[in-house]
Amino acid sequence: MKKEKINWGREIEIILKNVKITEEDFKRRGATSAIHSRILDDIREIWERYKGPAFEERAFQIDFVGRGFPRYGKIELAIEVDTWFKPSGNWVKLLDINATDKFWIYICREKDKSEKNLQIALKEFRRLAKARAESKSNNIMIFMKVSDKIKIEKHYLFE
Repeated sequence: MKKEKINWGREIEIILKNVKITEEDFKRRGATSAIHSRILDDIREIWERYKGPAFEERAFQIDFVGRGFPRYGKIELAIEVDTWFKPSGNWVKLLDINATDKFWIYICREKDKSEKNLQIALKEFRRLAKARAESKSNNIMIFMKVSDKIKIEKHYLFE
């Protein structure tokens, strides 16, 4: 198990560039979609390779929470993965959690609406952050991956 600092932005970008997304991946399987689970599994695999076992954090209801020490350590990584472009409740959770690295990943199924949806999401997420008087100290990296495309979009909440 390695102890060096992990560039999570780079790791997530690699995961998203390599993941193949098809229409079938968006079909619900229980509480979530296949693509949602697959991306979180890939993130968990990288976390465990570098940091050891990742424990599920039910208290925060965030898709992935990685702690420096299992259960009680500082939160190093918080990630929300969504297939909807306006999940304001998930944005609030990311703004509320005190984590070193925070990411919102938007997996878009509609190629023709992807750019418009992302621009709407960025505008609304930023409006929420402004209404809460957030600052760059609470920055969140935002990714969008579109079905059947290799290229991903990457932004920061505060650019």
